[in-house]
Amino acid sequence: MARQIRRSGSGAVATPTSSRRPFLRPASRTDITRQGRGVRQFLSDVRTELRRVVWPTREQGARLTALVVGISVAMGVLLGFMDYAFAELFRAILQQR
Repeated sequence: MARQIRRSGSGAVATPTSSRRPFLRPASRTDITRQGRGVRQFLSDVRTELRRVVWPTREQGARLTALVVGISVAMGVLLGFMDYAFAELFRAILQQR
């Protein structure tokens, strides 16, 4: 409201209204607020979810690991080559001056 009055150019001063609603806190959940209950529930949920996971076989794990390592090495070589190329390009540009 005060911003609108300032933008309009009038000399009126905005007064804050006292009819603001009080801040309402959400109702607390007693099962979470009890000491340690939240941690135990979380660990129980984690255990339940881990039982539902379909884990890869040893061969799939080895294949996927090799794929990740191969892609990482390839990206490292590519970025190393690009770094070398740009370094040589900038060296050539600076030597011309």
